[in-house]
Amino acid sequence: MKQMAHALGKDADEKKYAEVFEKIKGSFNEAYVRPDGFVGGVPPPPVFASGTATKLSDKPVDTQTGYVLALKMNLLPDSMRSAAAQKLVDKIAANHGRLATGFLGTPYLLEALADTGHTDVAYRLLLSTEYPSWGYLVGHGATTMWERWNGDQMRGDPSMNSYNHYAYGAVADWIYRYAAGIDTTVSDPGFHTIYLHPNFDSQLGSVELEYQSHFGPIRSAWSASGTQADWKITLPPNTKGVLPISSEMVSRWTLDGDSILRNSKVKAIGKQGAEEVFEVPAGTYIFKVKLVQP
Repeated sequence: MKQMAHALGKDADEKKYAEVFEKIKGSFNEAYVRPDGFVGGVPPPPVFASGTATKLSDKPVDTQTGYVLALKMNLLPDSMRSAAAQKLVDKIAANHGRLATGFLGTPYLLEALADTGHTDVAYRLLLSTEYPSWGYLVGHGATTMWERWNGDQMRGDPSMNSYNHYAYGAVADWIYRYAAGIDTTVSDPGFHTIYLHPNFDSQLGSVELEYQSHFGPIRSAWSASGTQADWKITLPPNTKGVLPISSEMVSRWTLDGDSILRNSKVKAIGKQGAEEVFEVPAGTYIFKVKLVQP
């Protein structure tokens, strides 16, 4: 709502919704967040079909989804995001490297991991074929997204066992935006300004994407193996790209054999936190990136 008010030039509404969000954030942290990054609460009693409820323990519990939503919705102080993300990674590790999210958490799981520096974990989940995983569905004959991760074993129980249920399929959004790295910006939507943030990974090996935007096709194709990634990006006329690169990685990027810091085809436009931000004009570029520090 704050972003919508800003886009419409409604300054008073923007201020109001910003204040509402800060109140929600403060209440959430007071109720569910600890100084060490723990995010959780006492679970409510489950209500079954009979209408009866069973009392559970009063001990607070944390879940993968709890961490994912707190990170995705920016409900945590910046100083606590890293600790909460590590607890999410630890929860995944304790679950034998498998996800344990459902309808609400799965669409944002990989995004929360990538945004907090754990892209390697995100790719391991994306490429897993063990139950539960997207690979498990594909390996067991799925041509659509199932409502249950083990829908193939629940054919005798039609309750909550749809075979065309998009929620888990929302992972495709992450593949477009984070793997291929083609994204929009809030301030200049509709792919007029294209936010570029590819995540190279030798586990996947390569990605190739073409998106037919209003301005023309946007193309992103990269391959990664061992210590290097090669990325070819095409931005259509009348658009520009914004490419943020972490300060520790910027020296590993080259364009046409020159450091990205010295290449006149792109322009450094400032810093965004711990990232150097470059403007990339419309055109086709081939970047090379050293994935491992020499």
